[in-house]
Amino acid sequence: MANHPPGSEQLVAYFEGNITDAATRAAIESYIAADTEPQKIEAAMQQAWKNLPEPAIPAAPADWDKFRMIAGIRQPKTGFIRPMLAAAATLLLLASLGTFYFISHSMQPAQAIVWQEVSAGPRELRKVQLADGSTLTLFPGSVIRYNNLYNEKTREIRLQGRAYFDVAAVANKPFLVTTGHYTTQVLGTSFDIAERTEEKTIRIVLVSGKVRLLNGRRQPVSDLQPNQQLTLHTGNAQYNILPVAAQSTISWTSGRLSYDQVTLEEVCRELAAWYGTTIKIQRKDLGTKRITADFERMPLPTVMHILSETAGFTYREVADKIELY
Repeated sequence: MANHPPGSEQLVAYFEGNITDAATRAAIESYIAADTEPQKIEAAMQQAWKNLPEPAIPAAPADWDKFRMIAGIRQPKTGFIRPMLAAAATLLLLASLGTFYFISHSMQPAQAIVWQEVSAGPRELRKVQLADGSTLTLFPGSVIRYNNLYNEKTREIRLQGRAYFDVAAVANKPFLVTTGHYTTQVLGTSFDIAERTEEKTIRIVLVSGKVRLLNGRRQPVSDLQPNQQLTLHTGNAQYNILPVAAQSTISWTSGRLSYDQVTLEEVCRELAAWYGTTIKIQRKDLGTKRITADFERMPLPTVMHILSETAGFTYREVADKIELY
């Protein structure tokens, strides 16, 4: 849907409350808010209106017009007025109630969805306490988003970058972390998840409990057990699972960057995010060199000096970036 608008059938399904995928709902709501095809949107709403279950008190012929006025869908000669999302929320509410009696007698405004964004700056380990008792630590340069419906029926977080989660167990409220088109589902557990857009990979390391990776349609991909690492290649949906020392992979949450036979390319990418800079490898053979090292709260020049001695390269700072040769 990112490259084309939703079809009429998908719009009708949305207004009927039958779109359960959060990413699809968000894309449809963005399309509605853009208001580029108002006639198409109203036609879908009217079809969803006709599909409502028969109410206890039958709707009068003028009720559709009354609904349009209450929801702000007016169509004078100058064209549409914009509050289509409010109308969509109203129609979804009617679909869930299955009756027009509600709108005729006691219409209540739909709850607005308000998003909150939390980010971590360079060298900042941002710790976040969530309403359900869960906690998370953001890797420098990472961002999470969640809305005011968090912890009502589900607990859903959208992540860009990397974060460590310690999830409180709450019955009947699954915890979901969405990265790109994939979602990690948990009940009560602790795990590390990293989205690497440059590599087109998502990496999940499970420390305790159990997690399940879901694809864009919220279908299961694989389950993970403690001390396992799943690496998913988002370009072709291929993945592998390897045993790891999970506690070592989350040492960054206490300020220590630990690497065990990791490529220099991956180390530099992580250091760039950690210190908020750009590191460019100019020699292709350098990137594949394997590094084993620990850096705990060291300034970047010290880290680069140790790396250069270990991997056998020279480096220089050029216009706010570091180049390796």
